[in-house]
Amino acid sequence: MIDESIFREYDIRGIVPNQINEYSIKAIASAIANKCYDEKVNELALGRDGRLSGDEILALLSKELRFLGINIVNVGLVTSPLLYFAAKKLKSKSGVMITGSHNPKNYNGFKIVINDSPVSGTEMLDLISNKKNLFKEPGSEIFKEDLIDEYIGEVISQKSNSSKKIKIVVDCGNGAAGKIGPKLMRSLGYEVVELFCEIDGNFPNHHPDPGKIENLQDLIKTVKEEGADIGIAFDGDGDRLGVVSNLGEIIYPDQLMMIFSKAVLQKNKGREIVFDVKCTNLLSEIVSQAGGIPIMSPTGHFHIKNTLKKTNAPLAGEMSGHIFFNDQWYGFDDGHYSAFRLIEIIKNSESSIGALFDELPKAYSTPEINIDIKEDKKFKLVEDFVSQSDFGGCQKITIDGIRVNFDDGWGLLRASNTTPKLVLRFEANSPRRLEEIQNMFLNQLKRIDETIKIDIS
Repeated sequence: MIDESIFREYDIRGIVPNQINEYSIKAIASAIANKCYDEKVNELALGRDGRLSGDEILALLSKELRFLGINIVNVGLVTSPLLYFAAKKLKSKSGVMITGSHNPKNYNGFKIVINDSPVSGTEMLDLISNKKNLFKEPGSEIFKEDLIDEYIGEVISQKSNSSKKIKIVVDCGNGAAGKIGPKLMRSLGYEVVELFCEIDGNFPNHHPDPGKIENLQDLIKTVKEEGADIGIAFDGDGDRLGVVSNLGEIIYPDQLMMIFSKAVLQKNKGREIVFDVKCTNLLSEIVSQAGGIPIMSPTGHFHIKNTLKKTNAPLAGEMSGHIFFNDQWYGFDDGHYSAFRLIEIIKNSESSIGALFDELPKAYSTPEINIDIKEDKKFKLVEDFVSQSDFGGCQKITIDGIRVNFDDGWGLLRASNTTPKLVLRFEANSPRRLEEIQNMFLNQLKRIDETIKIDIS
């Protein structure tokens, strides 16, 4: 039997080999082929990140898809942005990335794009048992070797003429970004200091998740030691971006979105800027002040991409670090390209990234808070919280869990779609009010489920 819990709202993800194994991969290949048949697609780009299980999974998935009549363009070990780039270049606009993203090293999974649209894991589950008359002839496989050079060439074509020298520390966390991150930055003319850029699926130095403060400590230290202009961190498959200023301060993704929004809206007045429910209220204010229309979306690259496609917004972003440029780029989440755009802003400014950061409005906020919970309980608990919690007449946004807006702050509770956790975040105009809003949520959460263990120290 296939463990159906691997089919997530965003993608497919599970433990190897308990959940992701030969049996489940064959079933997933069948679902992908069914979707391709429905969309009249017979060609896919196929790539993998640097996880230890990736090579074997790629070989098996390619074999199964070709048996089912799908032609494969094998791009090998790449980041998710490179796979999306490869898919954009195909007539089919389709591809599959084998990646466990930021999950522990024993995980792996699949991000799927068919006909230029993301495909959810839940849709794949529905298609597994849906037998169709598929393609009659077996597919072929070709290997694309020049993908990185093609990608870098397109990025360089957008480079400004500024001669300002930039020194960057690049932390790839031993993930797949090590294959392109340093090369791209040097090709753009930057001085690069490498941190953990050797690809190693054991992740021996720190986990490749720039969303966690503890994973940025080496980057902060090295930026200060080297006197660098900026520190850049990528996650395991390179689609998320972490940033440290020249002063060693962490610049959170919703703050990056403020900087990006002001830059993008200079040439796109009156256009939408999309962001997820975890982002600061100050981002909405910045977008409006810069002449844009703020659009809040549920969290997750699947939802952001669909909202982006619906609105044709020039920019979208998530608190997790997924940034989507759709003005001069392709509209997929791309940590490498986002780093390039940020450095271009620095190059063409008289200010450092630290000074640009200081100019932004500030509020008191918590980082993302995670509470462990059983996978089969998390969504029900959030539903109960939405229906039973009491916040008086305050505005409630329930597109993804519940976000409550107060006059002087906000609080959020949602279920993670990728891990067995509840996700909370809080913001307020003062430290005291921040603590009050946080306690308001946590006390009501404890009342709804007395067994839940809350440790946010």
